[in-house]
Amino acid sequence: MHIIAVSLGTAFSVHELLAHVSPERRMSSSRLKREDDVRRALIGDILARMFAMDIEGMRNDEIRFDKGVFGKPRLSTMREPWDYNISHSGKWVAGIVSRKGQRVGIDIQKMAAVNPAFARYSLSAEEMEQYQNLKPEAQTRYYYDLWTRKESYLKMEGIGLTNPIRSVFSKQYVLKYEQSMLSDRLPDHAFRQYPVDPGYVLTACSTDFRFPDQYLVVRAKDLAEVFLRRCRAQAEQSAPELNGLPVL
Repeated sequence: MHIIAVSLGTAFSVHELLAHVSPERRMSSSRLKREDDVRRALIGDILARMFAMDIEGMRNDEIRFDKGVFGKPRLSTMREPWDYNISHSGKWVAGIVSRKGQRVGIDIQKMAAVNPAFARYSLSAEEMEQYQNLKPEAQTRYYYDLWTRKESYLKMEGIGLTNPIRSVFSKQYVLKYEQSMLSDRLPDHAFRQYPVDPGYVLTACSTDFRFPDQYLVVRAKDLAEVFLRRCRAQAEQSAPELNGLPVL
């Protein structure tokens, strides 16, 4: 299992990267009004492509993505069963890739003041009671701890928000949440949080309990440069051989 956090704080060429993604991604990017949204979505796509190239040994122009029944992105063809997931918020894009046969989900969120309506929407009655009993400065962290855990679990399962998020987990989970803030275990999956940025919460969920102690942090500019170098090298390798024939 590998976890990667990509910082968007550095400039990179959106136009150059768009030439190496799918027509669907280019179309969806053209519909986004904010440049930050375009950059986050594009880097998420590039990160998924790098996973496919590294694990499957695929050329970039061979990579095709589709979606599961409830919309979880996946690689269309793969030799071995592996899973990945991407999340982005604010200035960060996070990705996770699994070991063989394991499922993963990840969620990163920039912390902000919690809207009471959002708290009522996303917390169960038991969680809401505990939330209200906390001091104001602790409420925000508690809310985003739970929100990212619920989101990462739903994304791992590939069911998105098809279930009411307030119903995810149960009284049992609230008790386990009190036992450990960093690496909770339920019978069939586990969570791990990583301190990527003081203003963000990053939570990973997996059926594999062997989370890495370290995660990789890279700059978007560096990721883009490595990806573009690979695409150029692949294009050169696929150029037709002239076999000594004169060039017309």
